[in-house]
Amino acid sequence: MNTIPPAAFQTPAKLGLAVLCACMCLSCEEVINVNLNQAAPQLVVEGVVTTQPGPYTVTLTQSGDYFTPSLDFPPVSKAFVLLTDDVGDADTLREDLPGIYRSSRIMQGIPGRTYGLTVVAEGKTYGAASTMPVKVPIDSLFAVQRHATGTDPGYDIYLFFKDPPEPGNYYRVIVRVSDPLIPSDSIDGRRYRLYSDKLTNGNEAGYRVRARHTVVKGDTITVDLLSLDKATYDYYRTLNDILTSDRSPTSLSPANPNTNLSAGALGYFTAYAFDRKTVVLR
Repeated sequence: MNTIPPAAFQTPAKLGLAVLCACMCLSCEEVINVNLNQAAPQLVVEGVVTTQPGPYTVTLTQSGDYFTPSLDFPPVSKAFVLLTDDVGDADTLREDLPGIYRSSRIMQGIPGRTYGLTVVAEGKTYGAASTMPVKVPIDSLFAVQRHATGTDPGYDIYLFFKDPPEPGNYYRVIVRVSDPLIPSDSIDGRRYRLYSDKLTNGNEAGYRVRARHTVVKGDTITVDLLSLDKATYDYYRTLNDILTSDRSPTSLSPANPNTNLSAGALGYFTAYAFDRKTVVLR
């Protein structure tokens, strides 16, 4: 089982901040042109520690520019990348592929510990920290077939879990199907399924995924319940708001998602615990 989140989890933030302005004088209709500088590239970090044994991966790329939208994010090579925890463990990551750095020591995320990331790239130092929450297990997982004669045939997938008594628990639900031709995003059209215990603290919580007709009888559905810290939850929440405001993959976001990285870096570093269950569609 991969310790790195599935492909649906590894989505670079759409980056670049600028506003195009044009002013017109009402009395004489004179057009005033405002010259705007292109946005300087910024470091984009994607790093994860989980309750599964490493190696863990940190990906470094550069942001795009407002005036030249693209899905090509240049990798950042020859960086110094250090992963630490609050009990003195440290691991210097090696660059396996351009911009992709992997841990070399056998480490495993432990709930309650705080993990730190230090990146030195192009003469600038960046940092982030994330405390791994307790693992919240999935109590039950099952699927119910919707009537084939309906307007939206398919399956409803339900998972239930018990939220811890302490307030401030945050979750992400990742759903995958065994058919390799069906991307995770197409199961119900949602990229980020997020949940907080604001209204259900300490109680049994349920979550429904309305799988589309692309899943069929015999498919195996895998569900991961990720326990997140608040900073990671806020990153995904704001990123989801940006992506759902305009579904075009090359459109420009009006802002960048929240981040726990310092020195102006974009992206995220997170340590999360997760539980996994599967169900076969009947």
